[in-house]
Amino acid sequence: MNVLMVHPHDIHHDPWTIRILALARELQKHGHTVKICHLPRRDKPKHAPLRLLRKGDPPLFFMKPRQKNVIYNYQLIRRLASDCDIIHLQKCFAAAALPVLWAGRLLGKRLHYDWDDDETAISKIVEKRRFSRWQLAVYERMMPHFADSLTYSSRAIRERALRIGFPEDRMRHLPVGADAERFSPDHRSKDILREWGLDPTKLTVLYIGQLEGAASAHLLIQAAPEVIRVQPNTQFLFVGGGEQEDALRKETENSSTSDAIFLTGYVDSSRMPEIVGAADICAACFEDNAGTRAKSPLKIAEYLASGKPIVASRVGDASWMIDGCGIAVEPGSSQALAQGILAYAADPDRRHLDGEKARQRALQHFTWGKGAERLLEAYSCASKPLVSS
Repeated sequence: MNVLMVHPHDIHHDPWTIRILALARELQKHGHTVKICHLPRRDKPKHAPLRLLRKGDPPLFFMKPRQKNVIYNYQLIRRLASDCDIIHLQKCFAAAALPVLWAGRLLGKRLHYDWDDDETAISKIVEKRRFSRWQLAVYERMMPHFADSLTYSSRAIRERALRIGFPEDRMRHLPVGADAERFSPDHRSKDILREWGLDPTKLTVLYIGQLEGAASAHLLIQAAPEVIRVQPNTQFLFVGGGEQEDALRKETENSSTSDAIFLTGYVDSSRMPEIVGAADICAACFEDNAGTRAKSPLKIAEYLASGKPIVASRVGDASWMIDGCGIAVEPGSSQALAQGILAYAADPDRRHLDGEKARQRALQHFTWGKGAERLLEAYSCASKPLVSS
């Protein structure tokens, strides 16, 4: 199969683009031909690239900012799609959706829509421009009507697709995944903690992820004083960057436990397995809102594959992801988060046992290889003629 995958964000600099790149790599392992087209950031990011393409990765093509280059982008997509069997679109942003819909319709190509977030809900938090929020809501509501098949990352998105009227037999569940060879319990060295000036003898609580407008890393900063009051030999490590980073650093400075909280900013993705491997307890904290209810959090998949005990907020698919191998706590509550961390801090045997079960759960449900299998099933659905009711 020849697949054109299209993403409206920057493969090199936006961490969430790992989904489309990882799936493309898995499709290649199955013998399929893949091309990726993405939209690099308009302004040069302050941070270095988070990932570089590996030898043998799919060829990468880039669009230009839509406002001035809609014709160029259409012509690019049309050229790339001319010999493909299916166009795979992740996310509904107009920058990619418009040229994909235009070129795909004229070429008569099947369209697969990978719906991985509630973009409407997220935009209400992070987007200041009213027109942009309205436009995104319209595109997200309409995209399933143009798709021949669909993958959904969470139960909330599945329910929304069904309400819109998308045929259930053309949908497949494709939660977030992890590279189970890279993220592995074999990574146990504490050397990276020493490299950053942390104490490897202390209990290390880790948070990884983008620090963007919809993130809730502040809950872990607020939980730190209670944890350290009971377990003084604890330190907190935040790995990731984004627009929230400066505010979180200021909150850390004002915390009574500021000397036990470390923020690294953006880190090259190649180092993430050893970072997770150095942690004793991993946190995935969220508020309860429409955006988080629709999430399939990447951090949880990578924690699971690394065989780590996880404390996660009980919202959306997070509870299902850690079912039987983690502690689910009330969302939006730093106190509940602290109590979950303390339960693990006081029980090393439970941490070890839940870590072993976490690895097995990852292998069963949350690898990119499993995701590619579901994606191929969805592509197969797209090739079947619709049956009128």
